[in-house]
Amino acid sequence: MLRYESLLRMSSKNLYINGCSYTAGDNIPEGLTWPELLSKKLNLNLINQSVNGNSMQTIAFNSVNHLSELNSEDTLVVIGFTWSPRYMVQLGNFTANVTPAIIDRNEYSVSFSTFRRVSSPYTTSSEVINDYHSKINKKNFNNIISSFKSFYQSLIKYDTNLKQNQDLNLLTNIIFLQSFLKQNNFHYKFVNFGSLEYDLDFPMINKLDKENIISFDHTWKEKFVDSTSHPTTMGCQNISEVIYDIINK
Repeated sequence: MLRYESLLRMSSKNLYINGCSYTAGDNIPEGLTWPELLSKKLNLNLINQSVNGNSMQTIAFNSVNHLSELNSEDTLVVIGFTWSPRYMVQLGNFTANVTPAIIDRNEYSVSFSTFRRVSSPYTTSSEVINDYHSKINKKNFNNIISSFKSFYQSLIKYDTNLKQNQDLNLLTNIIFLQSFLKQNNFHYKFVNFGSLEYDLDFPMINKLDKENIISFDHTWKEKFVDSTSHPTTMGCQNISEVIYDIINK
């Protein structure tokens, strides 16, 4: 019997990955992020759409649009989960995200770096996204982010059910993406770095396909996460090996 790796190499050409900084790599040298290492191990073309600060809504929204342009027969999908207190903001051709980190800042200006903060549902090309940069009104964009910051502050002040609502939003977007991947026959794996808790009191939690979720626990974090709460270079190496081994078992 052929191992799954052999089947992938015969049928797949692309490795599509999306996620937040845990997936994009924070202060990790080029070539040593876990998506890059995994693509080399699998000998697949890497399409990595992860950016820092990504919300689960953005990950699901962009991934569905990107994958609609790709053939499920030659694309393996790996999605890194992110944290629930993040929100997607759209303007023009962009998607950006608001995170709790901006609440404590007097001013906020979105970082217009293709590989750091900004992504697009319309393209996976960094060249095209860079072209969008030159055409967008950054002042207007930052005004929208500032307004969303005020909205977020109001949520914190007035929504006594905020944490539960954010967790439900996270789970809903995961289920939405899972349904799309299954319906369109993509081979996929989800990667949970502890952002999704399995004891959430939502009936929808039972709809998760846990066989396709690879989880890294607190013990792993103690060994492979640095002072900025991101995987180290060794952590990225370990993630790539764990995912590779699970795909091939």
